[in-house]
Amino acid sequence: MSTKSLASKFVALMMAFAVLFGVAGCAAPTAAPATVVPATAAPAQPTAVPSQPTAVPAQPTAVPPTAAPAKSNVTLTFWHYFTDRAPLFEEYAKEYQALTGVTVKMELVSGDTLGQKFQAAAEAKTLPDIVAAWTGIGDVTAPYAKEGIILNLKPYMDAGWGKLFPPALLGSASFADGNKYGVDPGPYLIPLDANNMQFLYNTKLFAQAGIANPPKTYEEFLADGALLKKIGVEPFVSGFGSWGISAFGQPFMWNIIGADDLEKTFSGQMPYTAQPWLDYLSIFEKMAKSDVMASGLVSYDFPAAETMFVNGQAAMIYDGSWAIGVFNSQNPNFKDYSVFYPPTVTGAKYPVYIPGGVGAMALVVGTSPNKEEAVKFMQWLTAAEQQAKYATSSFNLPANVEVAGKVPMTDTLTLFASKMGDTIPSLKDGMKGVVETTLMAGVQRILSGQDTAQHVAELMQKAMETDKAQ
Repeated sequence: MSTKSLASKFVALMMAFAVLFGVAGCAAPTAAPATVVPATAAPAQPTAVPSQPTAVPAQPTAVPPTAAPAKSNVTLTFWHYFTDRAPLFEEYAKEYQALTGVTVKMELVSGDTLGQKFQAAAEAKTLPDIVAAWTGIGDVTAPYAKEGIILNLKPYMDAGWGKLFPPALLGSASFADGNKYGVDPGPYLIPLDANNMQFLYNTKLFAQAGIANPPKTYEEFLADGALLKKIGVEPFVSGFGSWGISAFGQPFMWNIIGADDLEKTFSGQMPYTAQPWLDYLSIFEKMAKSDVMASGLVSYDFPAAETMFVNGQAAMIYDGSWAIGVFNSQNPNFKDYSVFYPPTVTGAKYPVYIPGGVGAMALVVGTSPNKEEAVKFMQWLTAAEQQAKYATSSFNLPANVEVAGKVPMTDTLTLFASKMGDTIPSLKDGMKGVVETTLMAGVQRILSGQDTAQHVAELMQKAMETDKAQ
């Protein structure tokens, strides 16, 4: 899968980091995927999930009658960047035309340029009717929402459409009451799918190394690395050369530091040199001294790591639920893998939470003369029958609550779906961007044996005080 086709995943995780790291200027605590589902304490291991869930009903009861509109001769234009799902969206367009008479023209746009294209079209008053969201609720979308260029969907969601989505998922697509932008509160984006990040492991390589079960503790994770290295494979890979290093650290940050001390630190009441932060940073020192890391781990991006995992060169990878689609596209015959929840650090006293939440989203153009028909199409597209097809065809977790966990999916995708309730909760304050930049660079140096936990903590505190990355 190309970098462009991963745009929705990158957007989702960047919004997730916004809650913890405060880098996106979102309007409300629920405006990011990491906060999407109110989390409960997460066990160290996912509970067993049946591989064949019960069938989902063909028509959701919560969808308003307008989801199946009368015959019409309207033509809608939908800009999207879903290169991996383009054939599926063309199928949807044909089905909808047969059902309603409405033509939906699907136009594929580069995810790298969609934002600029939207801006230019808004200025020229040549916008389409529906657009895949290239960014989330926040600084970029606020001006368009305030001017009515992005439609406020509150009346439609209140009429019943909103019942299809988990409340916090819908919250991530909404401007909250009293938001700093002065935008009328309500949902402005429509969730299409969801995601989260966990560990995946090669079951054959684990068996070959004599490992009966995936690790339940961080210490077991490091020890398993030594066993895997003995059989001649790279024990663990991930996108540590980019944002993956932040995503990997988040579950352990919550596990070791906990919500209260995170809040205190982000608000300036606790220094980054405090013991909980030293304990957190020390897990990377332990990793550096272990045999778990693949050679050159800190330089890998996700595509490189995923290729190694698919080819059997690496036994474990930390990645998102979307990786299943990547694996299938690279090697459809690769089935010998499963999922395990991030292990807890021995002695840590707080729950483990995972990055995740809403994935791809779309918006209705509020200035479109066909906005009512556009809303009806999106209601139909997010109904259970279409979402079930979306989940099984695209290897993405459905946003519709009536589908999630109920349609036949692969065992691995089902394990990801089962943990959507354990995504990172929201915090009032987030880590400053300059501190997060300092943290990422510092962890890379620790893993390379070029820095210490104590020194990185001191640099983070200096970044906090000076508002400059160190």
